[in-house]
Amino acid sequence: MDEMDPFEARLLFGNMLDNLTGAQPTIDRVAGFAVKNSSVADNLLDCMTEKLEKLAVPPRLNVLLVIDAILLAVSRRTRGTAAAEEEQQEQEEEEDARRSWVDLIRKDVVRLVREVVPESPAGDGNVPQVRKVVSGWRRKGMFDKKVLASVDKLLANRAGGGATAEQNNNTSSNGNAGTAAESSGGMKHQEILRRIEEDRERHKRHKEDAWIRPSNEPAHSELEACWETTSDFNDADWFELAAENSNYRHELELLGAATSR
Repeated sequence: MDEMDPFEARLLFGNMLDNLTGAQPTIDRVAGFAVKNSSVADNLLDCMTEKLEKLAVPPRLNVLLVIDAILLAVSRRTRGTAAAEEEQQEQEEEEDARRSWVDLIRKDVVRLVREVVPESPAGDGNVPQVRKVVSGWRRKGMFDKKVLASVDKLLANRAGGGATAEQNNNTSSNGNAGTAAESSGGMKHQEILRRIEEDRERHKRHKEDAWIRPSNEPAHSELEACWETTSDFNDADWFELAAENSNYRHELELLGAATSR
């Protein structure tokens, strides 16, 4: 495999990140370049880290989605078919280079996630999508439980949707337009609409990808993933159960009345 010069790869990758959007084809193209040039993964990861520090908070999510796409591509490509003997050594070298991506990201994943979800209203806006990404990592066994626990700690007790109801009430009562703009992360109306559309497309792909299970995963991994992503039992669940019980009793009464005739 011909290796690209590290300086050239970093320059090209930096240009690609400059033009990065939340559109999935763009994310896949940047991730594909990173996987193809896994031999300089450390340089490319440094480039993404620098980009995270320079970007406004909302677009930082796109960089994390590139990292997620890299991990997904690496996990898929390591399950290759048997090759001819003369190609085997080259494939082993490529596989080692791809595994370097997982090792590098594992070391910095907590810091990368922290950059995407800083303690701010704009950071809260990124939380829901980041939780979906982390859920996918857990489902596919990308990282060990200790690493995922550290990431979960960052996301714990976060609003996960911009302004809270209390902030919205304060904005309405004070009529403060500046606070409203801050609660949406300073995003313009067209940017918000584009973000909604991109989130919708990612959600669709996330549901499709959820059906793909690694062939070597532990027996109870899918159950554990469902358990981790299911919300706690709350008042709304009690109301739903009470309504179902009421309907069930009503149907029993109607059935009893019909059979007694």
